[in-house]
Amino acid sequence: MKNSEVLVVGSVAFDTIENANGRAERVLGGAASYASICASYFAKPAVVAVVGTDFTQEYREPFVRRGVDISGVEIKDGLTFHWGGSYDADFNTAFTKFTDLNVFKDFKPVLSKEQQNAKAVFLANIDPELQLSVLKQVKHPRLVACDTMNYWISSKKEALLKVIKQIDILFLNENEARLLTGIYNLIAAGKWLLGKGVKYVIIKLGSNGSMLVSHKGIAQLPPYILEHVHDTTGAGDTFGGGFTGYLASLKNWNSLHAIKRAMMIGNVMASFTIESFSVVRLAGLTQPVINKRLKEYTDMLRFD
Repeated sequence: MKNSEVLVVGSVAFDTIENANGRAERVLGGAASYASICASYFAKPAVVAVVGTDFTQEYREPFVRRGVDISGVEIKDGLTFHWGGSYDADFNTAFTKFTDLNVFKDFKPVLSKEQQNAKAVFLANIDPELQLSVLKQVKHPRLVACDTMNYWISSKKEALLKVIKQIDILFLNENEARLLTGIYNLIAAGKWLLGKGVKYVIIKLGSNGSMLVSHKGIAQLPPYILEHVHDTTGAGDTFGGGFTGYLASLKNWNSLHAIKRAMMIGNVMASFTIESFSVVRLAGLTQPVINKRLKEYTDMLRFD
Protein backbone atom coordinates (compact mmCIF):
# COMPACT_ATOMS: atom_id res chain seq x y z
CA MET A 1 0.00 0.00 0.00
CA LYS A 2 1.41 3.39 -0.99
CA ASN A 3 1.03 6.26 1.44
CA SER A 4 -1.12 8.21 -1.01
CA GLU A 5 -3.94 5.68 -0.81
CA VAL A 6 -7.21 5.88 1.11
CA LEU A 7 -7.46 3.42 3.97
CA VAL A 8 -11.04 2.14 4.31
CA VAL A 9 -11.89 0.31 7.55
CA GLY A 10 -15.28 -1.33 7.88
CA SER A 11 -17.46 -4.26 6.92
CA VAL A 12 -17.26 -6.51 3.88
CA ALA A 13 -20.44 -8.55 3.91
CA PHE A 14 -23.16 -10.49 2.17
CA ASP A 15 -26.55 -8.85 1.66
CA THR A 16 -29.89 -10.50 1.00
CA ILE A 17 -32.29 -7.81 -0.19
CA GLU A 18 -35.96 -7.72 -1.13
CA ASN A 19 -37.69 -4.75 -2.72
CA ALA A 20 -40.23 -3.87 -5.40
CA ASN A 21 -37.72 -4.92 -8.09
CA GLY A 22 -37.18 -8.44 -6.76
CA ARG A 23 -34.77 -10.30 -4.50
CA ALA A 24 -30.97 -10.52 -4.40
CA GLU A 25 -29.51 -13.41 -2.41
CA ARG A 26 -26.08 -13.24 -0.71
CA VAL A 27 -24.69 -10.50 -2.94
CA LEU A 28 -21.57 -8.49 -2.10
CA GLY A 29 -22.34 -5.76 0.41
CA GLY A 30 -20.88 -4.04 3.43
CA ALA A 31 -19.91 -0.40 3.94
CA ALA A 32 -16.22 -0.93 3.13
CA SER A 33 -17.11 -2.65 -0.15
CA TYR A 34 -19.20 0.20 -1.51
CA ALA A 35 -16.88 2.91 -0.16
CA SER A 36 -13.62 1.42 -1.46
CA ILE A 37 -14.94 0.50 -4.90
CA CYS A 38 -16.32 4.02 -5.31
CA ALA A 39 -13.12 5.65 -4.01
CA SER A 40 -11.12 3.67 -6.58
CA TYR A 41 -12.27 6.04 -9.34
CA PHE A 42 -10.43 8.91 -7.63
CA ALA A 43 -7.67 7.39 -5.48
CA LYS A 44 -6.08 4.03 -4.62
CA PRO A 45 -8.03 2.43 -1.77
CA ALA A 46 -6.96 -0.31 0.62
CA VAL A 47 -9.47 -2.17 2.80
CA VAL A 48 -9.13 -3.45 6.34
CA ALA A 49 -11.97 -5.87 7.13
CA VAL A 50 -12.69 -9.50 8.02
CA VAL A 51 -14.52 -12.21 6.06
CA GLY A 52 -15.18 -15.92 6.49
CA THR A 53 -13.98 -18.88 4.48
CA ASP A 54 -17.22 -18.67 2.45
CA PHE A 55 -15.96 -15.44 0.82
CA THR A 56 -15.03 -16.94 -2.54
CA GLN A 57 -13.12 -15.52 -5.50
CA GLU A 58 -16.42 -14.49 -7.06
CA TYR A 59 -16.89 -11.91 -4.29
CA ARG A 60 -13.30 -10.66 -4.61
CA GLU A 61 -13.65 -10.00 -8.33
CA PRO A 62 -15.17 -6.45 -8.12
CA PHE A 63 -12.32 -5.34 -5.83
CA VAL A 64 -9.71 -6.84 -8.12
CA ARG A 65 -11.31 -5.28 -11.20
CA ARG A 66 -11.17 -1.84 -9.60
CA GLY A 67 -7.62 -2.24 -8.24
CA VAL A 68 -8.69 -2.11 -4.60
CA ASP A 69 -6.01 -3.49 -2.27
CA ILE A 70 -7.71 -6.23 -0.21
CA SER A 71 -4.53 -7.68 1.30
CA GLY A 72 -5.76 -6.21 4.61
CA VAL A 73 -8.97 -8.27 4.52
CA GLU A 74 -8.47 -11.03 7.10
CA ILE A 75 -9.93 -14.48 6.38
CA LYS A 76 -11.13 -16.28 9.51
CA ASP A 77 -12.64 -19.71 10.00
CA GLY A 78 -16.40 -19.26 9.95
CA LEU A 79 -19.02 -17.36 7.98
CA THR A 80 -18.97 -13.84 6.54
CA PHE A 81 -21.17 -11.11 8.04
CA HIS A 82 -24.62 -11.45 6.45
CA TRP A 83 -27.39 -8.83 6.54
CA GLY A 84 -30.91 -9.31 5.25
CA GLY A 85 -33.53 -6.65 4.76
CA SER A 86 -36.40 -5.30 2.70
CA TYR A 87 -37.48 -1.85 1.53
CA ASP A 88 -40.79 -0.04 1.34
CA ALA A 89 -42.14 1.17 -1.99
CA ASP A 90 -40.26 4.49 -1.95
CA PHE A 91 -36.88 2.81 -1.13
CA ASN A 92 -36.24 5.27 1.72
CA THR A 93 -36.75 2.90 4.66
CA ALA A 94 -34.93 -0.39 5.17
CA PHE A 95 -36.44 -3.05 7.42
CA THR A 96 -33.84 -5.42 8.85
CA LYS A 97 -34.90 -9.06 8.76
CA PHE A 98 -31.71 -10.52 10.21
CA THR A 99 -28.15 -9.55 11.07
CA ASP A 100 -25.70 -12.43 11.34
CA LEU A 101 -22.42 -10.85 12.47
CA ASN A 102 -20.53 -14.17 12.23
CA VAL A 103 -16.73 -13.53 12.06
CA PHE A 104 -17.35 -9.77 12.08
CA LYS A 105 -18.45 -10.08 15.72
CA ASP A 106 -14.81 -10.32 16.82
CA PHE A 107 -13.36 -7.87 14.27
CA LYS A 108 -10.45 -5.92 15.72
CA PRO A 109 -8.61 -3.93 13.02
CA VAL A 110 -4.84 -4.20 13.25
CA LEU A 111 -2.99 -2.01 10.76
CA SER A 112 0.26 -2.88 9.01
CA LYS A 113 3.12 -0.36 9.08
CA GLU A 114 2.17 0.80 5.60
CA GLN A 115 -1.49 1.22 6.60
CA GLN A 116 -0.47 3.21 9.68
CA ASN A 117 1.08 5.77 7.31
CA ALA A 118 -2.12 6.25 5.30
CA LYS A 119 -2.60 9.85 4.20
CA ALA A 120 -6.40 9.57 4.09
CA VAL A 121 -8.68 7.39 6.21
CA PHE A 122 -12.36 6.54 5.81
CA LEU A 123 -13.81 4.99 8.96
CA ALA A 124 -16.89 3.25 7.63
CA ASN A 125 -19.88 2.50 9.80
CA ILE A 126 -18.50 0.29 12.61
CA ASP A 127 -18.34 0.35 16.43
CA PRO A 128 -16.85 3.72 17.51
CA GLU A 129 -14.54 1.83 19.88
CA LEU A 130 -13.00 0.21 16.77
CA GLN A 131 -12.85 3.58 15.05
CA LEU A 132 -10.92 4.93 18.06
CA SER A 133 -8.52 1.99 17.88
CA VAL A 134 -7.79 2.80 14.22
CA LEU A 135 -7.23 6.48 15.08
CA LYS A 136 -4.65 5.41 17.66
CA GLN A 137 -2.80 3.33 15.04
CA VAL A 138 -2.65 5.81 12.13
CA LYS A 139 0.26 8.23 12.43
CA HIS A 140 -0.16 11.43 10.45
CA PRO A 141 -3.24 11.28 8.20
CA ARG A 142 -3.99 14.57 6.49
CA LEU A 143 -7.67 13.66 6.13
CA VAL A 144 -9.94 11.50 8.31
CA ALA A 145 -13.60 10.97 7.48
CA CYS A 146 -16.06 8.92 9.50
CA ASP A 147 -19.54 7.46 9.07
CA THR A 148 -21.87 6.19 11.79
CA MET A 149 -25.44 4.98 12.38
CA ASN A 150 -28.29 5.16 14.89
CA TYR A 151 -27.30 1.90 16.62
CA TRP A 152 -23.91 3.31 17.67
CA ILE A 153 -25.43 6.67 18.61
CA SER A 154 -27.83 4.89 20.97
CA SER A 155 -25.37 2.37 22.42
CA LYS A 156 -21.92 4.05 22.25
CA LYS A 157 -22.57 7.80 22.24
CA GLU A 158 -19.62 8.75 24.47
CA ALA A 159 -17.16 6.76 22.34
CA LEU A 160 -18.62 8.30 19.19
CA LEU A 161 -18.16 11.81 20.60
CA LYS A 162 -14.49 10.95 21.24
CA VAL A 163 -14.18 9.94 17.58
CA ILE A 164 -15.86 13.14 16.41
CA LYS A 165 -13.31 15.20 18.34
CA GLN A 166 -10.46 13.63 16.35
CA ILE A 167 -11.77 13.64 12.77
CA ASP A 168 -12.15 16.14 9.93
CA ILE A 169 -15.42 15.04 8.32
CA LEU A 170 -18.48 13.36 9.82
CA PHE A 171 -21.16 11.69 7.69
CA LEU A 172 -24.58 10.90 9.14
CA ASN A 173 -28.16 11.01 7.96
CA GLU A 174 -30.82 13.45 9.15
CA ASN A 175 -32.39 11.07 11.68
CA GLU A 176 -28.95 10.26 13.11
CA ALA A 177 -28.05 13.96 13.36
CA ARG A 178 -31.20 14.59 15.38
CA LEU A 179 -30.69 11.50 17.56
CA LEU A 180 -27.07 12.36 18.33
CA THR A 181 -27.63 16.03 19.10
CA GLY A 182 -31.21 16.12 20.40
CA ILE A 183 -31.78 19.03 18.00
CA TYR A 184 -34.42 18.86 15.25
CA ASN A 185 -33.17 21.67 13.02
CA LEU A 186 -30.36 20.22 10.90
CA ILE A 187 -28.30 23.43 10.66
CA ALA A 188 -28.41 23.84 14.44
CA ALA A 189 -27.59 20.13 14.87
CA GLY A 190 -24.63 20.51 12.52
CA LYS A 191 -23.35 23.52 14.46
CA TRP A 192 -23.64 21.55 17.71
CA LEU A 193 -21.42 18.85 16.16
CA LEU A 194 -18.91 21.48 14.99
CA GLY A 195 -18.68 22.48 18.64
CA LYS A 196 -17.55 18.94 19.44
CA GLY A 197 -14.45 19.32 17.26
CA VAL A 198 -15.23 18.06 13.77
CA LYS A 199 -14.46 20.45 10.88
CA TYR A 200 -17.20 19.50 8.41
CA VAL A 201 -20.58 17.87 9.03
CA ILE A 202 -22.17 16.20 6.00
CA ILE A 203 -25.81 15.26 6.54
CA LYS A 204 -27.06 12.69 4.04
CA LEU A 205 -30.65 13.46 3.03
CA GLY A 206 -31.39 10.34 0.96
CA SER A 207 -33.64 11.25 -1.96
CA ASN A 208 -33.11 14.95 -1.11
CA GLY A 209 -29.32 14.95 -1.61
CA SER A 210 -26.89 16.15 1.07
CA MET A 211 -26.24 19.12 3.38
CA LEU A 212 -22.97 20.67 4.55
CA VAL A 213 -22.58 22.51 7.84
CA SER A 214 -19.15 24.00 8.52
CA HIS A 215 -17.42 27.03 10.00
CA LYS A 216 -16.70 28.12 6.41
CA GLY A 217 -20.26 27.94 5.18
CA ILE A 218 -23.48 25.98 4.73
CA ALA A 219 -24.74 24.34 1.55
CA GLN A 220 -27.29 21.83 0.33
CA LEU A 221 -27.01 19.94 -2.95
CA PRO A 222 -29.81 17.93 -4.58
CA PRO A 223 -29.40 14.33 -5.73
CA TYR A 224 -28.81 13.35 -9.32
CA ILE A 225 -32.38 12.66 -10.43
CA LEU A 226 -33.08 9.18 -11.77
CA GLU A 227 -36.25 7.93 -13.43
CA HIS A 228 -35.77 4.39 -12.09
CA VAL A 229 -34.32 3.37 -8.73
CA HIS A 230 -33.38 -0.31 -8.46
CA ASP A 231 -32.00 -0.56 -4.90
CA THR A 232 -30.72 2.04 -2.43
CA THR A 233 -28.54 -0.30 -0.34
CA GLY A 234 -25.01 1.10 -0.05
CA ALA A 235 -25.85 4.55 -1.44
CA GLY A 236 -24.64 6.34 1.70
CA ASP A 237 -21.44 4.29 1.81
CA THR A 238 -20.84 5.04 -1.87
CA PHE A 239 -21.35 8.74 -1.16
CA GLY A 240 -18.76 8.65 1.64
CA GLY A 241 -16.25 6.67 -0.42
CA GLY A 242 -16.50 8.94 -3.46
CA PHE A 243 -16.38 12.06 -1.29
CA THR A 244 -13.27 10.90 0.59
CA GLY A 245 -11.55 9.45 -2.48
CA TYR A 246 -11.95 12.70 -4.38
CA LEU A 247 -10.61 14.83 -1.49
CA ALA A 248 -7.66 12.45 -1.05
CA SER A 249 -6.69 13.11 -4.66
CA LEU A 250 -6.27 16.85 -4.01
CA LYS A 251 -3.13 18.58 -2.75
CA ASN A 252 -5.31 20.86 -0.65
CA TRP A 253 -8.68 19.39 0.27
CA ASN A 254 -9.52 21.78 3.12
CA SER A 255 -11.57 24.42 1.29
CA LEU A 256 -15.27 25.09 0.89
CA HIS A 257 -14.96 24.69 -2.89
CA ALA A 258 -13.34 21.25 -2.54
CA ILE A 259 -15.92 20.07 -0.01
CA LYS A 260 -18.85 21.17 -2.19
CA ARG A 261 -17.28 19.48 -5.22
CA ALA A 262 -16.86 16.30 -3.11
CA MET A 263 -20.56 16.46 -2.19
CA MET A 264 -21.42 16.67 -5.88
CA ILE A 265 -19.23 13.66 -6.63
CA GLY A 266 -20.74 11.72 -3.72
CA ASN A 267 -24.26 12.44 -4.94
CA VAL A 268 -23.48 11.44 -8.53
CA MET A 269 -21.60 8.25 -7.58
CA ALA A 270 -24.45 7.20 -5.28
CA SER A 271 -26.81 7.56 -8.26
CA PHE A 272 -24.91 4.76 -10.02
CA THR A 273 -25.11 2.44 -7.00
CA ILE A 274 -28.90 2.68 -6.82
CA GLU A 275 -29.23 1.52 -10.43
CA SER A 276 -28.54 -2.11 -9.49
CA PHE A 277 -28.43 -4.56 -6.63
CA SER A 278 -25.01 -4.75 -4.92
CA VAL A 279 -21.97 -3.14 -6.60
CA VAL A 280 -22.80 -4.43 -10.10
CA ARG A 281 -23.33 -0.98 -11.64
CA LEU A 282 -20.80 0.81 -9.45
CA ALA A 283 -17.91 -1.57 -10.19
CA GLY A 284 -18.47 -1.50 -13.94
CA LEU A 285 -18.18 2.24 -14.59
CA THR A 286 -15.72 4.07 -16.83
CA GLN A 287 -14.35 7.58 -16.43
CA PRO A 288 -16.24 8.91 -19.49
CA VAL A 289 -19.53 7.61 -18.05
CA ILE A 290 -18.80 9.29 -14.70
CA ASN A 291 -17.75 12.54 -16.39
CA LYS A 292 -20.90 12.58 -18.52
CA ARG A 293 -23.14 12.27 -15.46
CA LEU A 294 -21.13 14.90 -13.55
CA LYS A 295 -21.68 17.29 -16.47
CA GLU A 296 -25.40 16.49 -16.53
CA TYR A 297 -25.54 17.19 -12.80
CA THR A 298 -23.76 20.56 -13.06
CA ASP A 299 -25.92 21.50 -16.05
CA MET A 300 -28.99 20.71 -13.92
CA LEU A 301 -27.78 23.15 -11.24
CA ARG A 302 -26.64 25.93 -13.58
CA PHE A 303 -28.51 29.23 -13.88
CA ASP A 304 -27.40 31.51 -16.71
